[in-house]
Amino acid sequence: MPEAHLVLDRLTVRGRGQVVLDGLTLRLERGQTLALLGPVGSGKTVALLALAGFLRPVLGTIRLGGRDITAAPPESRNIAMAFDTDALFPHLPVIDNVAFGLKMHGVGRDERRARAAATLAALRIGPLAERHPARLNPSERRLVALARAAATNPALLLIDEPSAPEHAAEREAARAVLREALGPDHTTAILATHDRAAAFALADRVAVLRDGRLEQFGTPPDIYEQPATRFVASFTGGCNLLPATLLHESGGEAVIGINGSTAAARCLSGMRPGPVTLCIRPHKLRLDQHATVRGTVEAVDYQGAISRITLRAGAERCVAETTQPPPGLARGDAVVLGWNAADSWLIPPEAPP
Repeated sequence: MPEAHLVLDRLTVRGRGQVVLDGLTLRLERGQTLALLGPVGSGKTVALLALAGFLRPVLGTIRLGGRDITAAPPESRNIAMAFDTDALFPHLPVIDNVAFGLKMHGVGRDERRARAAATLAALRIGPLAERHPARLNPSERRLVALARAAATNPALLLIDEPSAPEHAAEREAARAVLREALGPDHTTAILATHDRAAAFALADRVAVLRDGRLEQFGTPPDIYEQPATRFVASFTGGCNLLPATLLHESGGEAVIGINGSTAAARCLSGMRPGPVTLCIRPHKLRLDQHATVRGTVEAVDYQGAISRITLRAGAERCVAETTQPPPGLARGDAVVLGWNAADSWLIPPEAPP
C-alpha cells in the first residue's frame, strides 16, 4: 500500500511548558483538502505552524511526499501559507504580490507574471491584478494572499481561518471561490477554522480538535451524522443529546430505553449495553403520533422557512426544527416525539480524563 501524501504520526508540540498539540495522527492523500476544526485554543493553528516548520515538535514525525520533514527548515519544505494576517506588500500591485514567491524561487519575470495572472484567474480575481492592497476589501486581500501562496505550486498549502469575513454574503462568496480552487486535482491543502460550515463545505476530510487532541477524523458526513463524542456532536451543529440505555445491539442497529419507553437507533457495531447518549439533530426530531417519547412544548419560535420548537422531555430539554409545525402549537402543549432510527446515533460514555 503506497504511503499517503501527508502523514502525521503522534505529532506533539509544547508551548509555555504545556502540551498544546497532543499526539496528532492522521493521513491525507494527494489533492485532498483537510479541515482542522475546533474552538480557539484547540491546537489547529499550532498544527499549521508545526507543519510549516515554525514550531518544533517534541515528539512525532511529519512525512510529506514520502520525505521526513520533521526537522527540516521552513524554506526546504515546499509548503506555502496563507495565514489570517495577509501581509501583502502595500507598494506592489496585486499581480506582483502574487508573483513574489515565484521570484524567490528564481522564476523569470515573464513566466512568474503569467503564472500569477493564471492563479488570479483561477480564483476569479483577475480584474484586481493592477490594484494595490490599499484598494482591496478584507475578502479580496485574503484571496490575494491565497493566490500568492498557491502560485508556487507547493506540495502542501496551509490556510488559516478561510471564513474570516464578517458578513455572511462575503463568507459564502469566499467559500465558493475556495471550493473551486481546492477542487479535484488541485493542491493538497489544510485549512484551520472554527467555522463548521466552512469546514464541511471545503474539506474532503475533517479533523475535530479539542484542547490539543484529536476528537474525530473523517469525512464531513461521518463527522456530522456519526459524532464520536458529545463535544463533536455539539460543536458541529445543533444536536439533541439525550441520556438513554443501550439494551441490545446487532450489526449497528440498537434498541434503547429512554424516558420509560423503548426505541430504535443506530450505533457502532459491537457497542456494549449500558448508559449511552442519543444524538438527534433538530431537523430530524419529529412531532407525531407514531412515537414513544412524550414531551411538553416550552417555546415556539417561528423563523419563516422553519419553526424552532423547544421541548421538555422528562428532565431534558430538546429542540425540533420543522417546516410544518402542528397548527396552533403553543407553550404548554403535550406532544409525542419521534425519529427515524437511521437519523439517530448513539455516543458511548465519555472516557475519564
